[in-house]
Amino acid sequence: MSAREGDNPYWNANMIKGEYLSDLIISFALLEKDNVSVPYIPVLKPASGNPVFNNLWDEVNALKEKYPRLKINISVGGWGADGFSDMADDPKLRTAFAVNVCKWLEEYNLDGMDVDWEYPVGPEWGQKIKSRREDRQNYITLLRDLRNAMDQLGAKTGKRYGLSTAVPANCWFLKANDVKTTAEIVDSLKLMAYDYYGGSSSVTGHNANLSNNPHDPARDSWSTRQALGEYLGAGIPPEKITLGIGFYGRAWQGVGRGDNKDTPGLFQPYKSLPGSAPFNQGSIDWTDIKEFLKPGSGYKRYWDDKAQASYLYNGDIWISYTGPEQIKILTDFVKENKLGGVFVWEYGHDMNADLMKVLAENLKTQSPAFIDTIPLHR
Repeated sequence: MSAREGDNPYWNANMIKGEYLSDLIISFALLEKDNVSVPYIPVLKPASGNPVFNNLWDEVNALKEKYPRLKINISVGGWGADGFSDMADDPKLRTAFAVNVCKWLEEYNLDGMDVDWEYPVGPEWGQKIKSRREDRQNYITLLRDLRNAMDQLGAKTGKRYGLSTAVPANCWFLKANDVKTTAEIVDSLKLMAYDYYGGSSSVTGHNANLSNNPHDPARDSWSTRQALGEYLGAGIPPEKITLGIGFYGRAWQGVGRGDNKDTPGLFQPYKSLPGSAPFNQGSIDWTDIKEFLKPGSGYKRYWDDKAQASYLYNGDIWISYTGPEQIKILTDFVKENKLGGVFVWEYGHDMNADLMKVLAENLKTQSPAFIDTIPLHR
């Protein structure tokens, strides 16, 4: 799905339904290769053949005027974003980065920042970006430097700036990194509770199941319930955890039914990832998923009661997704565990705010934070 309006490939303030949100995170800023203390926003840098989002900050100001209570933050990093290890390892670069972030916060009247370093110390099998052993401590030092710098800025501006960081829903991160100290520094650990199965999986599976299905063939099968248990068991206060919900689906093609008549296509091998529209390398927006839920689409909806997850199947393409019924279960889970709230990846997957409205209404009784992320370019 494209969020285009006319010939403009970028979002604008009129597209955002801020009444459903407490926070909006603009993603992603990156680190300059030649000077990793300098964050930059790719679409604000002129590049041959690429349009530039020249009015980004005008749209941010328009959002703030329309929704005075909405907090708007900037996220630095994202999957595959490099430069953190070198920056955090050098005291001068680290200090300069904190100064540069605070300049952005003050100049653009932002309310906080999110550190999306994926990851400081990665899994034993390695990761895409550069890392070093010292990153376990450097991660903590970076967050502490940011917190101190933002507090100093707050003493000047009279604002209290928020600081969050993204963490994966897997146990290796807890072993490799000092998550307990991290939680003492930041306002929120954004628990990315999705992508349990995806394009690298050998069989189909749920993208974001709440519970474990005992028939899951994966040696390290995973679930949101299990992930939260790991974080709480590590001593993280529940109110410091913000649960991530994906407004997108994962899809596989050439999927047989298998032997389980109640959950056809689940945990089955596949031939390929669907790539033609509306799919993008096996990923699909909620905006397109809801079309498959209509009568006559050729797809049938199934519910895995053990995993507490929904999926669609047409005898060939199998789609794991999060829909309204699962959102109700997830919000009840957030309330039962007294978590700090939820965040969504990401706004562009649900530009009509269908799922956002369901999510916001289900959270009303507790009113925890509802944080969404808007990409700079759709």
